[in-house]
Amino acid sequence: MSSFKLPRVLSWPLTIWGEAQLKATQVIVFDDPASHLIEFAAELLGPTENAYFSTLRFARRQQSYLLGRYAAKLALRDLLGGPDLRAIEIVRGVFEQPIVHCARSHRWCVTISHAGSLAVALAFPAGHPMALDTEPIDLTRYETIRSQLSNQETQWIEANAEYKLQLATALWTAKEALSKVLCTGLMSPVQIYNLSEFSRVSSGNWEGLFENFGQYKTTTWIGTSHATSIVLPKKSIIVNGREIREAFLTF
Repeated sequence: MSSFKLPRVLSWPLTIWGEAQLKATQVIVFDDPASHLIEFAAELLGPTENAYFSTLRFARRQQSYLLGRYAAKLALRDLLGGPDLRAIEIVRGVFEQPIVHCARSHRWCVTISHAGSLAVALAFPAGHPMALDTEPIDLTRYETIRSQLSNQETQWIEANAEYKLQLATALWTAKEALSKVLCTGLMSPVQIYNLSEFSRVSSGNWEGLFENFGQYKTTTWIGTSHATSIVLPKKSIIVNGREIREAFLTF
C-alpha cells in the first residue's frame, strides 16, 4: 500500500477453545492519518465503502471510519489468506453492525471499536459470536457512566475506590460489547446489559458474567488510557489472553 505513512499496527492471532479449537485475529491501529485521508481511502476502500465515505463531511468521522476499516481488513486478511484490502468490503447492516463482503468471507465476521485516533478490530468465525468495545479512561465521562450502572456495579467500583474511573469504564465496555453481540447497540434500555459478576483475574485483566444473558461472558483489560472488553460464549476460552493483556496494558 502506500506512498504516505500508514497508521501503526499491532496484530496477533488468537486461539479460542470452545467446542473446537478456533482461530481469530486481533488488530489495533493507531496514529492520526488526518493529512492523508483521501489517499488512505483510495488505497483501502472498495466501491460501496467509498460511496459511504463520500457522505462523511467531518475529518474526525472520516478518520474514525478509515482506522476502523483498516483494522478490520487487516484482521480479516490474515484469516482469508491475503486478498487485496479493497477486495474486502465491510458494509453496514440494518443495525449498523459490520457485515463482511468478500468472495472468501462466508466463514468470518468482524467487530470494530473506535476511540479517537485508535481503532480495534477482531475477526472471528461466523458460528462463534463475539464482539469488542474499547473506550478511553476519561474523568469527564465518569458521572455519565456511573449514572448508567446498576447498584451492584456501583458497589464494585466503590469497593475499589482508587480505581473507580478505570472500573466504571471497563464495565461500560462490557455492556457495549454485549450490545454488539446482540446486534442491538445501545438502542435498548442499558439495564438489560447489567453484569452479575465481575472479578479480577490478574493485573489489568477482569472477567464477568451478565444478569440476563447467561450464555455470554466478558474478558476485560484495563490499560493506562483505555479499557477494552471482548464478549464471547461463556464456555469459550481465549488461550493466548496474556498476549492481549500485555498489548492492551500499553494503552
